[in-house]
Amino acid sequence: MHTISLSRVWERHILQDESFVWVRWFQKPTNIDSGEQVYLVAESLLLGRMWLNEKPLRDLMHERDRVCISESLCQRNSLAFCESGLSDANSMDWRTAVASGRFPSEQIDLPIKFGKVVLKID
Repeated sequence: MHTISLSRVWERHILQDESFVWVRWFQKPTNIDSGEQVYLVAESLLLGRMWLNEKPLRDLMHERDRVCISESLCQRNSLAFCESGLSDANSMDWRTAVASGRFPSEQIDLPIKFGKVVLKID
């Protein structure tokens, strides 16, 4: 089993209602052996508000605090989540606005309150 931390170097975007959207880019792991699966591991509440490459992770099968993302990975991936205060978390509007650079942003490590976000390769 390999573990890759995704807790560092997130982009935090400040939306009009002063809520935050967090975005983390990462490459597809290259050290995957035949038959291994890649899981995104985070706290369940956080996983429910995450999107991988603009697809909601809540639609994938959850296994406690992890989601198998092997089939959803691209060479370069975008992981995004909104803090719970976002008025319409399911709307594509905020993702489009963030991707187009319409909101101010900064690079920051993920705060401890969100727990660790990692990839596990089993």
